[in-house]
Amino acid sequence: MTKYIIDSDLYIELIRTGRYHNIIAEIYIRETPNIYFSSVVAHELLSGVIKETGRKNVEAVLIPFEKAGRVVTPGYTVWKETGYILSKLRSEKPHLKSKIPHMINDALIAMSARSIGATVVTLNSSDFDAIKSVRNFSYITV
Repeated sequence: MTKYIIDSDLYIELIRTGRYHNIIAEIYIRETPNIYFSSVVAHELLSGVIKETGRKNVEAVLIPFEKAGRVVTPGYTVWKETGYILSKLRSEKPHLKSKIPHMINDALIAMSARSIGATVVTLNSSDFDAIKSVRNFSYITV
């Protein structure tokens, strides 16, 4: 049984346009009980909301996962791993130095997924490639 955590970039498109990428639709059709929601993704989605309708759309996505108890929240070990990853990237890939602050959430999502044996589904291959160069985890890019 493969578990999935879907990155915020894909939910943003769903909320803005009402459309799923084909791969998300396929995963939702076949794997709904195996989809988990990252509290980091919830934070990213809610922090981008400007209007009440946007908040309601985000809540519509969140509530089923909350009710099912399938929300993954980074604990101490995930935060610690994230710090290690970002430190390693800063020292070994200096060209990423300015990007490191923007990679915190992606590293938290990646290590949270790893902690439950889940695969991240994302549009963002560059950040996740960099993270994976330090710590192995599973992800697919749409």
